[in-house]
Amino acid sequence: MPALKLEDDRALRRDLTCVATGLLAGGGLGVVAAAFIPGVGIALTAAAALVGGFAGKAIALRISVDDWDPPVNRRPYVGANSPDDDARPS
Repeated sequence: MPALKLEDDRALRRDLTCVATGLLAGGGLGVVAAAFIPGVGIALTAAAALVGGFAGKAIALRISVDDWDPPVNRRPYVGANSPDDDARPS
């Protein structure tokens, strides 16, 4: 029985990471801004988190899947096709 290839979930992981980072960054900036503006703390924090989430999603769309998580290259980079330098006659 041939081995089943698992679905490539790199795009999903990229999107979730960028959106979560945007939500946290926006929420953090909202909390800092709410500290200076009394009375609108929760609303400002929620609005900033929402804007951060949308910004994270917009950024995620600009990052290619191969840049985010490149596929594994099974071929070594160093010495793959280099001649044996020790085998030269002196």
